[in-house]
Amino acid sequence: MKKCDHFKDLILTDYIDGQLGKGMAENLESHLLDCGDCRAFFKEIKNNVTAPLQQATRQPVPSELWSTIKQNIELKNQATSPITDLVERIKGLFIFPRLIPILASCILMFLAGSVTLNTIHLQQVKDQDQGEYLVSLLSPTGTATAADNNDGGTPIEHYFL
Repeated sequence: MKKCDHFKDLILTDYIDGQLGKGMAENLESHLLDCGDCRAFFKEIKNNVTAPLQQATRQPVPSELWSTIKQNIELKNQATSPITDLVERIKGLFIFPRLIPILASCILMFLAGSVTLNTIHLQQVKDQDQGEYLVSLLSPTGTATAADNNDGGTPIEHYFL
């Protein structure tokens, strides 16, 4: 079946136009002798696609059309100034639609990185503040004066302080 699909593609493209190589054309023709489906497909294409075109009368192409086509090609092939070419390339970079997802991805990565770094910094500051608080609680030289220590607090206070 897959082989028939390949031959049908060849029939639609190169065989009808006479552009198929000699070896492939012989291969296709031997397949057409063996395969009724491909033979029917070829007859249908030949009767419905190529026959009406062969019966059509050729219309002459106006000479103005060819000269216009030639002028357009020559205008496109003319060398532009280097500055104009550079400006057009730069415009193409900014207008180019494939750059939009790339720029959006870069911005998203920048924002995610900024949030992550800010979170890490805040956590470090919080850890530092907690460490300083614990050090102040455990240091033997507190800010309390001797008069504050002689207040004669309760035994529970003396135990915990």
